[in-house]
Amino acid sequence: MPLFELVSQTWWAAFGIAAKWFWLIAPIVFGVVLWNSWLYYIRIRTLVGFKWILLEIYLPPEVEKTPLAMEQIYAMIQASLYKGSWWKRYMEGRVQEWFSVELVSLEGKLHFYIRLVDQFRNLVESAIYAQYPQAEIYEAEDYTANVPNEIPNESHNLFGAEFVLDKPDAYPIRFYSEFEFETKDGVANVDPLAGITEAMSKLKEGEQFWIQVGIKPANDDWKKEGEEILLKLIGRAVPEKQKSYVLALLKKELGDYISGALQAPLGPPQFEPFQFGPAKSDKPHSLMQFLTPGEQDVVKAIERKLSKVGFENVIRIIYVARQEVFSIHTFFSVVSGLRQFSTQNLNAIKWNSSTLTAASQPFKKRKEIFRKKWLLYKYRLRYRPAKMNILNIEELATLFHFPGRVVASPTLPRIQAKKGEPPAGLPTL
Repeated sequence: MPLFELVSQTWWAAFGIAAKWFWLIAPIVFGVVLWNSWLYYIRIRTLVGFKWILLEIYLPPEVEKTPLAMEQIYAMIQASLYKGSWWKRYMEGRVQEWFSVELVSLEGKLHFYIRLVDQFRNLVESAIYAQYPQAEIYEAEDYTANVPNEIPNESHNLFGAEFVLDKPDAYPIRFYSEFEFETKDGVANVDPLAGITEAMSKLKEGEQFWIQVGIKPANDDWKKEGEEILLKLIGRAVPEKQKSYVLALLKKELGDYISGALQAPLGPPQFEPFQFGPAKSDKPHSLMQFLTPGEQDVVKAIERKLSKVGFENVIRIIYVARQEVFSIHTFFSVVSGLRQFSTQNLNAIKWNSSTLTAASQPFKKRKEIFRKKWLLYKYRLRYRPAKMNILNIEELATLFHFPGRVVASPTLPRIQAKKGEPPAGLPTL
């Protein structure tokens, strides 16, 4: 049969079925469209009411604390997780608020920002002051407004991408505690951000480098996949989802009826006894003792990640500069610092090739222009995609924290003088 006739017959057969069952299909399709339209409307209505602010953090000259302090800040921010009712979510349009922590270099001068909804300002400031009492926090103007709205253009160009995890979320990146090393005087720390901040401090006039980590508090559903991966690694059976006893029994009876009908002409039918629940296994309860040391390290690392609360996240990095000083090598000199968070047997941070502002043929130039404009728009909006990776608070503290004394970059924003307070007994008018 010719291909055209086959396609034609298939099309008319599908059309006939749709016409016959239109009365059943149409209400279902219409109902799905109506429901999604309703959710879109009520959620947009909620988002429009958000008042976003950008806070800049200035650090004291001497920061003795490790990224553990930042981990505690993220733990407090995670308390903003909303666990409300079905009615609030789907009838009133309640959505989970999100945050953005940002490390920015403006012509070599480094800045730390946190973007948030105004209602969480007290929560975030309290979390920061609890760990860094001498820090100062100010509301700042959005630095992304310092460049043209449309890039690339005659005066500016940019290069960037979004970054994702290389493996499933359960596999962690390198933790900050693994950047310690032993010396004759004891244990010393290597700040994971030292290489990145040093490269960012080398920017020239007309150059800017933006790193944005958008974070949204996540519930514990993401841990289920990790628990399944753990069970497979140690050789345990993955528990099946809870099934209905009645449905399982009906399925068994229907199977026996069909099997008996097929066996009857050949002899007496044979049936297996009904068993509800997982079948018993003669395999060892766990293969942990048979794993290699490297495999055991993977299991322990996954367990460590699952033991702490997490955030959905999206990482965006943009290098923007005036045309006369633009150099794509600057982007890669900073991004190369992300490799230190990667391990061969666990996870790594890589760019999402579909968002990278370098494209291939055909229509290479058009695709690059579109990707640059779209990435800049998402960065400015602090856009939250539907699908994001999961990092726990320890991984986030590794990736983004306030550098300590070991980072000696002269362009870090440090407080030059401590604010004084009036005497307790000073009379006032």
